[in-house]
Amino acid sequence: MANQSRAAAKSGIDPITFSVVWNKLQYLTAQIGEKVLYSTQSFVTALARDLGQSILDPRGKIVVAASAAPIHTMVAEEAIKGLESRFNGDYQPGDFIVANDPYIVRGGHLPDWNFVRPLFFEGEHLGFLQAKTHVSDTGGFLPGGYGAGAIDIIAEGLNVPPLKLMKAGVLQEEVWRLVLRNVRMPTELDMDTRLINGCMAHAEEQIGLLCRKYGLETVRACMREIVAAGERAMRAEIARIPNGTYEGASAADWDGQTDQPIWVRVKAIVEDDSLTLDFSGSDPQATFVNCPTGVTITSAMVGLFYLVDENVPKNGGAMNPIRFIMPEGTVVNPRYPATVGASQISVGTQIVEACMLAIGKALPDRAMAAWSKHLCPINIGTMPDVIDPRTGHPRNYFTETFGSDGGSGAVKGHDGWLGVGFQSACANLVRPNVEFFEASCPYLVTHYEVLTDWEGAGEFRGSPGSYVRFVARTQPGAMSLLMTGNSDGQRCPPAGVAGGLDGPLAQMTITAPDGQQRVLRTFVTQPIFPGEACDTRNAGGGGWGDPLDREPQRVLKDVRDGFVSEDRARDVYGVILSTRDWVVDDPATRRQRAGLRSRRSAGAP
Repeated sequence: MANQSRAAAKSGIDPITFSVVWNKLQYLTAQIGEKVLYSTQSFVTALARDLGQSILDPRGKIVVAASAAPIHTMVAEEAIKGLESRFNGDYQPGDFIVANDPYIVRGGHLPDWNFVRPLFFEGEHLGFLQAKTHVSDTGGFLPGGYGAGAIDIIAEGLNVPPLKLMKAGVLQEEVWRLVLRNVRMPTELDMDTRLINGCMAHAEEQIGLLCRKYGLETVRACMREIVAAGERAMRAEIARIPNGTYEGASAADWDGQTDQPIWVRVKAIVEDDSLTLDFSGSDPQATFVNCPTGVTITSAMVGLFYLVDENVPKNGGAMNPIRFIMPEGTVVNPRYPATVGASQISVGTQIVEACMLAIGKALPDRAMAAWSKHLCPINIGTMPDVIDPRTGHPRNYFTETFGSDGGSGAVKGHDGWLGVGFQSACANLVRPNVEFFEASCPYLVTHYEVLTDWEGAGEFRGSPGSYVRFVARTQPGAMSLLMTGNSDGQRCPPAGVAGGLDGPLAQMTITAPDGQQRVLRTFVTQPIFPGEACDTRNAGGGGWGDPLDREPQRVLKDVRDGFVSEDRARDVYGVILSTRDWVVDDPATRRQRAGLRSRRSAGAP
């Protein structure tokens, strides 16, 4: 921030004041989320931290964004464009707006609601407070938003266009009752909506105090300079990439209907300090996995942010040097009323990967291998033996372990991180504890482990894979379903880079008490019966660099840690070990590696 403060001084802003205002805005953005986390009724929000917050200027440019899932923060600019298409600047102090329509606010699947509070100080419009999170329910033919098979976006769930739920501080009760009547958990949604508005109102008060202390125009000037700082930093990073056109591609398993991989293809065109990301080669729109343009833009930016300096501000200024070509009617820009239920996870993750792999070809020393995909069946159903005292009805549940998410791909100098989840979330989601999962649904988790030999090998290896087993303790005849519309990776492995190897393919199975086993595919909803066990084996991340260049002592440690077997150490990494006294046989390792390189040169598998 020191460089940005010096730049602010050149713009006539006191650098100390600039730094204080920037940090205060960043703090308040984070605090909105922290307060929501402590009181929310949505388990996905509370226990997985599936939310994000941003502050935007009156133009709708992101000034600061919380360190949270980017799909909930960087998408805010598209959300404000959607609001402006309805309200054209008609905002008052005390307004509070909700929306989730993916063809207006363009932010992803229907359970992820945008909450926006126009930001005012003494009647002057200063910008917008925005939060986005996965709410407890949003209607549709299945709970949770990840059920493949809806015929259109209307069947997928309740579509809420930008709606002033509060006008000048007054709740619009009739329209809100209509919304709540069309979701499965109205009390939870009502509580969370009021909670988020309250947290934003408090942040607005704090920003007002900032304006009183330093002056409204000073705060406005700081906000403009923060955005400008983001643009300067990103342009400087792009200028370091050699001019040229670089291509990348990644595919989702399928869309739940076509039984064909769904491809995202991008050309990254670098011209001095500008970058064009052209998705014209991507597949035509399908079902369920289509990405609204806000998801596409955000996911592409994530892929870029992975490869640039970490100090580049994550704001609207950093997005200014990027031009996006997203042909309508493709999976990166579907036409209404196509379904979008899996968009953030698939094809959003594939957009991240395609952009990252493309630009990584220009910057091999910065290239990052692909991460494991999200692979975690959602448990939905009814517990007829448990009566909810609030309603007098059997308890319904909608939950998941998040346990079998793998980890990150490798980069030069570092192995992949274990257990950080799928790539588009940037390691910002967390795993709920097993005890909560078991208390909230009739399942018992019996295995929660790291897998051996499930990494993408490399000079720097990808993270290990992960394994989870849970057993159904459901009642006979009770609705008990596993929904895998949030899961991916059975057909398309995490890609290695710079000579690193891909990770393996993911696996999901259901095993009956008599031992009979059936495959559980991604993008389906299937029953699970009492006593059956679901096993998920998720890949680790891809590798960076030639596995035969990995330091033998690192391979030895991986074998001792259980990440790599002795056989794989020999056959893939070319390292010969003595596991009796845990040492590397250096002469034998040199011979083994020479032999493997010779076989590789001869074209042997």
